[in-house]
Amino acid sequence: MSAVTEAKIEPQTVETATVACDGGTGPLGHPRVFLHFGAEREVVCPYCSRTYVLAEGAKAHGH
Repeated sequence: MSAVTEAKIEPQTVETATVACDGGTGPLGHPRVFLHFGAEREVVCPYCSRTYVLAEGAKAHGH
């Protein structure tokens, strides 16, 4: 019996208040979406669940 493990994608630390995610290259990609940081310093892509973290000292744009 073998256990199936999911590949764990490490959170990406970014310096900008907006980040574009396309899920990577090849068949695992998805349409490019632009993610914006708000009050939270973390945002998750709705397609691939990749997590982006706003770096310390970087400022998010407030609307």
